[in-house]
Amino acid sequence: MSAFTDFLGTRARELLGTDLGQIRFTDIGMTYLLSMAVALVVLLSVLRVWLTSRRHHRQHSGHQVERRFQRGVWGQALYIVPKLLLGLAVAVLLVAMADPYLTATEEVAGDMDSRIRIDLVDTSLSMAWEFPGSGKSRAQVAREAHLKFLEMRRDKNDRVALWLFSSFPYMVDDFVIDDELYFFQVMDAPYAIVRILAAQSGTPIDQTFVPDDKVRIIDSEGNTNIIRALQSVVRHFDRDVATLGSGSRPHRAVLIVTDADVDEIPEVEFAELSRRNIVPYMIFINADEPRLGSQRPANPPVRNTQALIDTIREFGGDYFDVRDADGLQRAYEAIDDAETVQVQLTHRAVKVPIYPRFLLISMALLVVGIPAGFVAELIGGTHP
Repeated sequence: MSAFTDFLGTRARELLGTDLGQIRFTDIGMTYLLSMAVALVVLLSVLRVWLTSRRHHRQHSGHQVERRFQRGVWGQALYIVPKLLLGLAVAVLLVAMADPYLTATEEVAGDMDSRIRIDLVDTSLSMAWEFPGSGKSRAQVAREAHLKFLEMRRDKNDRVALWLFSSFPYMVDDFVIDDELYFFQVMDAPYAIVRILAAQSGTPIDQTFVPDDKVRIIDSEGNTNIIRALQSVVRHFDRDVATLGSGSRPHRAVLIVTDADVDEIPEVEFAELSRRNIVPYMIFINADEPRLGSQRPANPPVRNTQALIDTIREFGGDYFDVRDADGLQRAYEAIDDAETVQVQLTHRAVKVPIYPRFLLISMALLVVGIPAGFVAELIGGTHP
């Protein structure tokens, strides 16, 4: 018993010492389905007990049970505790089935060939509006496309930095080669950085498509100032220590994720990128009405969108429409065709599975809870 309690205490301290905010899950969808199944079974059991009478019970029979023979507060608590342990064990087991893990970083020495890129993500107010016919915000559609693109680029040794922009640009993190770490940086980034989350014109005033935890409220934000963002991107490329001493201008890229509803066309900034051998690409969140078919549209929408697309193409880049089924694949191929740059690898992200911490705690609770439940039922249970 002493060894068992020591084991249980160690596992509990290990679990309590885990930073819950850093936990990721490999397959949380299965856990959701199982949780709903367990909740349904519990609900049906409660309804059965509530709606049916006990087999050996009659309202008019029996006699008053003296208080000294009834379960007191402590007796009632001891009777319920095993059931609580069983419920907690099932909950922890469900978490373990989602395959939780943490990302750790380990130091690695050496050089590798990499493609250098900055991902510049639009978080302006228009991105918080609905993507037509989806029930989702443009930002959510953009994030899903961006994450899918990153999955395609996994293990391609991309060295990437993440920037967000609205009225002003914000660097989330400097260049990294860790696919796992960068993936979660993108996934956790806000959808919108705005002064106020205003509803789209023509929709109910209280209708929003972005969850509260994906919105950052900053007084000076809300517009789509791509010029200021690209100026910061150019400076960031110029400060990149991995290419400062190379003596040449390696091929690099900037990937712009936006609905292209920009305030001004950044022609000068694209010229500065071209002078540095940096090619602009755009994942275009096409918020126009859906078109028939999956082919790339022959006539992109007007407004500043068309001018932005023409300018990107003028400087050797291209755009990839998310309504086009092959758009992300073409973006992948365009970046994959770029020449590589040799950079020094200093660290990488490592996936550390932690499901045994939850599984062992669940098993320990079951080992205690099931025998305790039998004992509690024998001693304090109801008998006919």
